[in-house]
Amino acid sequence: MAVLETNYLTETQIRKREYLLATVTHKNQPAIHKTNGHIYGGNTIPYTVNKVLWPEEVENWIQERLVGFSLHVCCGKSLLGNIRLDLHESNVDVKADAMSLPFSDECFDTVLADPPYNGVFSWQHKQLDEMCRVSRNRMIFQHWFMPIDNKGNFKKNHDFFLSEVAVWQPRTYFGRAQVISVMDRKDNAK
Repeated sequence: MAVLETNYLTETQIRKREYLLATVTHKNQPAIHKTNGHIYGGNTIPYTVNKVLWPEEVENWIQERLVGFSLHVCCGKSLLGNIRLDLHESNVDVKADAMSLPFSDECFDTVLADPPYNGVFSWQHKQLDEMCRVSRNRMIFQHWFMPIDNKGNFKKNHDFFLSEVAVWQPRTYFGRAQVISVMDRKDNAK
């Protein structure tokens, strides 16, 4: 399994799992490829992908955590989610900006996002606000940071707390670790 959960792994376990890591390169991400792997371009270059960037093990791990009716924000080529939203992809259910989701409050049970990393950082805050606004029960967010405070509460709305976290790393030279934060609404926690 490519997802390394919060349990500690032995060196042997890590060696056995090494070959399962995804091969994700900036060549499959045209906005990043155009800047030769650098992320300084801001969002001046439309962020699109040529293929699903998650390895199958990660996609399965996320799929198992989608509860109820789900929205996948910044979905790219991924088929996860009941409703798939992306600004730059053509084969999606809704073509819209993640900073202004065209949905009513709390209309999805789960909201999933793996946003582009080449955007201006302040837009990530607006996207997180919007994810929280439309989520009734759960948010799943992948990035290289976790949007939680030191008590495990979602920074944007303390009604959500970190219920699970996973880390995976692409098999690339100095590939950035990817952190998947699963945050559940406190009043819906079991």
